[in-house]
Amino acid sequence: MLRQRVFSFILPILVIGAVTAGLLVVRQRSASIRAVFFLTVTMLLGWALYRYDTSPLLTGRRVPLGPEGHFLRAVAIAWWFAAANLAALIVDRILGHDEASREACITSDLVSGAIYIAATLIVLNFVLLLPVNGLLATSGIIAVVVGLALQNTLSDVFSGIAVGIEHPFRVGHRITLGDGVEGVVAQANWRSIRILTDGGDIATIPNSVVAKAQIVNRSFPTERRSTRLQLIRPADEPVDHVLRILDHATLLCPDVLLSPSPSATILRLGIRTNAYAIDFFVSATSKIARTKSVLLARIALQLRYAAPAADDATIAEALISQLPVFGPLGRDKRSDLAKQMRPRSLHPGDTLFREGAGDDRLYVIAAGVLEITRGAEHGAKTLVGRIGAGEYIGEISMLTDAPHAASATALTASVVYEITRAALAPLLQGDHNLVREFERSVQRGLGLVDRAVAAQAGAPPPEPSAMLNGIRRLFGLSPAGARS
Repeated sequence: MLRQRVFSFILPILVIGAVTAGLLVVRQRSASIRAVFFLTVTMLLGWALYRYDTSPLLTGRRVPLGPEGHFLRAVAIAWWFAAANLAALIVDRILGHDEASREACITSDLVSGAIYIAATLIVLNFVLLLPVNGLLATSGIIAVVVGLALQNTLSDVFSGIAVGIEHPFRVGHRITLGDGVEGVVAQANWRSIRILTDGGDIATIPNSVVAKAQIVNRSFPTERRSTRLQLIRPADEPVDHVLRILDHATLLCPDVLLSPSPSATILRLGIRTNAYAIDFFVSATSKIARTKSVLLARIALQLRYAAPAADDATIAEALISQLPVFGPLGRDKRSDLAKQMRPRSLHPGDTLFREGAGDDRLYVIAAGVLEITRGAEHGAKTLVGRIGAGEYIGEISMLTDAPHAASATALTASVVYEITRAALAPLLQGDHNLVREFERSVQRGLGLVDRAVAAQAGAPPPEPSAMLNGIRRLFGLSPAGARS
């Protein structure tokens, strides 16, 4: 008798304990392993109830009050909670599989919570035969008290549900809230959202604030972003001249989108200064700061060489003075070289040189924008890049006597200064530092990243040693590595 009582006491505990232990073992495993575990437990426990001619609701025959009844109730309790876990996993798989979806996550949590609550009430009412009407009435009073105490938190929760239904953003989208925080949504949960700002900080915003704020989604429908750059110039500069310079500068910035097209406008006319603005688009927010920096540098170069000067030699000397490749030359030699440089005016559409043509000139751009293109299959042209004031092109052909690898065409009205091979040869023959600068310019892709592609136009580069020795032979210099 004592043995039977001990068995009737221990057996239900063993059933519940076995299921609980299995849950603890698989809780950190993958969803598929947990699903297989709960499905197996549900089937085994259901089979056990079927053998006793009953169901998880303990219907079919009267449940005895002795040890057998305790065992059946333990099996039914374990079955309901295993089935609830399995149903919650299925719901999470169907509704919450998209981790970036705030709405799917909240809906999945709500349905899973309802499943667990329903399972608990069924166990209390049908398995343990406890009256739940009084429990529900008492829980209503408790819910009112808890609701008043957690008013702000519940406001955040329900605001999160409302925002999730509206679905104005997803995890990974860049958003702006009102006039304040801007960044990438790193996490969205029941109470708040977390935004990774451009400064690398995490801003936690309650859902109640998010629901009331103006939300601007910077990632939908595209990540394209509009911005404005303002500029102050002296009032004595012609307005149309400055606007033309600003238009040229936007053409020289590869990150400025051509569609929608950028526009330069005048904001204010004053006695001493005028205010101008450039409105343009970039493909992503992360490019705004860099694009503005490049745009300002391009504007500065365009304005420097577009300003009136005393004569062509003065403009030419100013051009070669700022080019790193002519750094070894003294002021007198730069002046002598500038006097030999000749300006060449180009109208939009004029060709400076063509792909495949030979040339013995180095071209330095003083004003305007040139477009570098290379022939492709079926007669189409590939845009390689654009160059503007303060840049040079054509040195590969001049130094190596090789044909041009691309064509250069004036995109706007331009002024180009030419340096002939005959004018440069005496300087190279008498200045080994200048020779090394030109060699370094060739080796590192002409020194500037955006110039390298334009100068070589994507052509397969020759072997560096062969190219450098070719330059030295052309100008009557000793081969690279030879003793002078």
